[in-house]
Amino acid sequence: MNSKYIAIFALAAGLVGGSLFMAQAQSDVKPAASDAKAAVPDPRIDKLLEQNAQILKNQDEILKDLADLKEGVLQARRRSS
Repeated sequence: MNSKYIAIFALAAGLVGGSLFMAQAQSDVKPAASDAKAAVPDPRIDKLLEQNAQILKNQDEILKDLADLKEGVLQARRRSS
């Protein structure tokens, strides 16, 4: 009976100690925005944003071309039947 209480107490103490350790570890991490390097804009991010915009533009053009192609296929089906 006493060993059950000792085991429960040890488990509770471990959980409390672990949670305190995790809380301390999380509070030690500093956000990247406070870093001095974060204040300087990264040209790689600008390049990625430009590439993303170009991809979206190309995607719109491809979707328009596909819509035109679909319309052409439908007209060809109508004429052949």
